[in-house]
Amino acid sequence: MTEKDNEVLADCSQHSADMHKKFYPMNISVVRKRTESPGIILQLSVLLWLTLQNSAHTLLLRYSRVRVVEKVFLPSVAVFFTEILKLITCLLFITYEEKSICSMFGLVKRQVFYNLKDTFKVCIPAVIYIIQNNLFYVAASHLEAATYMVTAQLKIFTTAIFAVIMLNRSIIRKQWLALGILFVGVCLVQLDQQGTKKTLFISDPYLGLLASVSACILSGFAGIYFEKILKNSPSVSVWMRNVQLAMFGIPSSFTASIMKDHDTILNEGMLYGFDMLVWVVVFWYCIGGLSVAVCIRYSGNIAKNFATSAAIIMSNLAELLLGKLNFCQN
Repeated sequence: MTEKDNEVLADCSQHSADMHKKFYPMNISVVRKRTESPGIILQLSVLLWLTLQNSAHTLLLRYSRVRVVEKVFLPSVAVFFTEILKLITCLLFITYEEKSICSMFGLVKRQVFYNLKDTFKVCIPAVIYIIQNNLFYVAASHLEAATYMVTAQLKIFTTAIFAVIMLNRSIIRKQWLALGILFVGVCLVQLDQQGTKKTLFISDPYLGLLASVSACILSGFAGIYFEKILKNSPSVSVWMRNVQLAMFGIPSSFTASIMKDHDTILNEGMLYGFDMLVWVVVFWYCIGGLSVAVCIRYSGNIAKNFATSAAIIMSNLAELLLGKLNFCQN
């Protein structure tokens, strides 16, 4: 090795030493960003809100359908306006996140209209939700409050069954037992109140029962299907998924309202029987639909059903605190 080569090696060694001294004292460390699951506080907050929201919604819905008024609103039209209000609300949330209306429309165009394959994923639950909502309105109109609220809790089991089938989720024996205890407990709470209520407006309890059970089966399937979509594509926000739902939900609900109540709509208009209370019910139904989507994203369908079951107990306590209001009498 020549003297010139030795000088080159010495310069390289000196350069490496200088770099070592320059960077190592700075204690530079690489921080890897991890995507963590939502915290327990967020999950509990979502479940608590859903419980409170469902409690108020149950009372509002039942009262709006059985109160003594000259004109009773059309449930199918209420569902239609709920879908429109959900779309407007979600677009406002997306606008807030994107900081401008132009950015919001650009994002909606890319994710809803340019990505049709992804959009059509939500076609099935969108149509099912419309049918389910109409069935629950029918059930609320033909069943006593206690019977309606008890049969509606069959979705606890249908959701668990579809979770096992569609998500390959394992539910151990203790969890099935917990679901059974939850169902029985909610039923007992309702039946305890049933003895003091006499409903004057029941026309076809068998139709109401069939509507409620059918809605529970559809609710279990659609809920698990939508949960699978949400959790398999975390890059798409909950608000955007609800916009996609509205793309199918609005025309489906409009068609359902025309097919079911076309005579009344043509003669009296779509706002037949609407007053301030009905608009409150529509708005609250909209908030409930969005709350369910958020709960499914962060907690899951089974946890959502526990929250809605707790809402039944709270709604009964609310009746007691309000002086045992009888929503079925004037």
